[in-house]
Amino acid sequence: MKNSNIDFNKISQVLMNTIEAMKGEQDLTSGALEQLQTAQNELQQAMSLSFSSVHKKIGY
Repeated sequence: MKNSNIDFNKISQVLMNTIEAMKGEQDLTSGALEQLQTAQNELQQAMSLSFSSVHKKIGY
């Protein structure tokens, strides 16, 4: 897994699309939606930390 590429933007888009689709469901448990929204927030935080770490390494 050393050379694997992760497309965080694609993951974020899929999470957002899933959340929007689930909001329209009548019998949706709020727990599932909350978990997806938490996952989306954690992904955004991880991306921010990753980008700031890269910028520090290259001197931005």
